Amino acid sequence: MRRALQIISVTILTILLLAVFLWNSNLRDVWRILKSTSIAWFALGLFTNFCALIFRTVRWRLLLDRRRPPPFYPTFFANTTGYMLSTVLPIRAGDVARPALLARRTSVRFAVALGTVLTERIVDLVAIILVYDYYCVKHWNDFREGRAVVQDGAIGASIVLAAIVALTVGIFFFRDPVRRVHAWIGGIVPRRFHDAWMKFFDAFTASLDIVRHPLALLQVFLCTAAIWFCLTAQFWLVLVAAHRRLDFDTSFFICGVTTIGLAIPTPGGVGGFHKICQYVLTTFYRFDIDSSVAVTVLLHIVGTLPVVVTGIALFFREGLNWKQLKEETRADES
Repeated sequence: MRRALQIISVTILTILLLAVFLWNSNLRDVWRILKSTSIAWFALGLFTNFCALIFRTVRWRLLLDRRRPPPFYPTFFANTTGYMLSTVLPIRAGDVARPALLARRTSVRFAVALGTVLTERIVDLVAIILVYDYYCVKHWNDFREGRAVVQDGAIGASIVLAAIVALTVGIFFFRDPVRRVHAWIGGIVPRRFHDAWMKFFDAFTASLDIVRHPLALLQVFLCTAAIWFCLTAQFWLVLVAAHRRLDFDTSFFICGVTTIGLAIPTPGGVGGFHKICQYVLTTFYRFDIDSSVAVTVLLHIVGTLPVVVTGIALFFREGLNWKQLKEETRADES
């Protein structure tokens, strides 16, 4: 009953958000704009998104073990399948699926892989806040309408960034005291999960030791820069494909703000991403409703199609079915 209610509530939320997104739009004009899209530029956007998967896999291997990283294909499979699940499901299921799938195919322990997933999330959050703040500072007084999104948003994002950096640095330099606090909190969880709780913390802190190795740290930094270049460039390429070319750094702002929409618990961010992206395009760049609908649809396709298609292809290549996938991603994998 609880699962049924969750499905119903997510479905209703998705429908409502899509209805608000399409409100006042002329679907014939939207279709006309979609048909005029440059196939070559749009295909380049799809390829750019796929490249981000490659760089994510390279970075994950470095974080897992810089000296003896796991083989590329099983890491790419676990990575892509996990991101595919996070895209099509209304929860971040891939964050658990990725380490579970990797642990079944390599010698990497589940708790170790899960700890590096947290490290990746922190690194990516820092990266997206930096590119968002860069755009906001550069265009601090350029917008009359929606100024709060630029100025207050940048201030709020900077506070979050400072808190993340302070917490991470604190864990790195005061590892033992923080570990004792973590162990104390772990007393709340069921006893059978306590060892996994501590292994998760140890794996996360061990991944932070990469800062002691400048070459490996540089490689992680370059991979992260490449990832976010791809994830922002894909939006700019869509704007070019739709004949609505804007400055390249516009994609920094679009990417940063629409991340909020992706956090709304709908499958693949459908509805939430669309409405927030439409707000950005109409408020800051003076798109009309029909253009905003068409471009938002294209942006969502280019941001989800490559990972979904690649993930499903790998899923069937491995001969998996949904039941097997659930068995491989059970919480007691640790």
